[in-house]
Amino acid sequence: MANNLTLSRPYAQALFEHSEGWLEDLEKLTAVVREPSVSNLIDSPHLSYQDKVKQILTLFEGEVESKSINFLKVLGGSKRLSLLPEIQKEYKALIENKEGKKTIALVAPFKLSAKQQEKLTPVLGKRFGENLIIETEVDKSLIGGFLAKSGDDVIDASVKGKLEKLKNQIT
Repeated sequence: MANNLTLSRPYAQALFEHSEGWLEDLEKLTAVVREPSVSNLIDSPHLSYQDKVKQILTLFEGEVESKSINFLKVLGGSKRLSLLPEIQKEYKALIENKEGKKTIALVAPFKLSAKQQEKLTPVLGKRFGENLIIETEVDKSLIGGFLAKSGDDVIDASVKGKLEKLKNQIT
């Protein structure tokens, strides 16, 4: 994961510095790459990477801008098509940073209600700053509480995290 992040950053930075208006196309490209059939195509040892790129490009004819098609060709030529989700994530973070926003992944063992999110927003604001974009996720393994992540900054207020800390203190 860290390796993919390291490889993805330069691509996202180049897109960010090159021009604006990549996010919509990157989201489309990422959604398609996450599809199991396309993911299997990318990972297939039976096709050359050139053939893989050609097949993937046919999926986007008329759907994305020509600069995005060229970007796909560059990624394909470098055998980095699987990095698209990380590139999109990094690019989005660069835009949010420019706009003074920050995305927080708020993970809980159940779907949070609007009222619960409203109560957590000031707590998260103190730690992560203002202009937060909160994306909720469900992870039943947390048992209770929540986990909030933004980049390398994490608040672990989960029961699972507290049990892990207790276990580490005992052993």
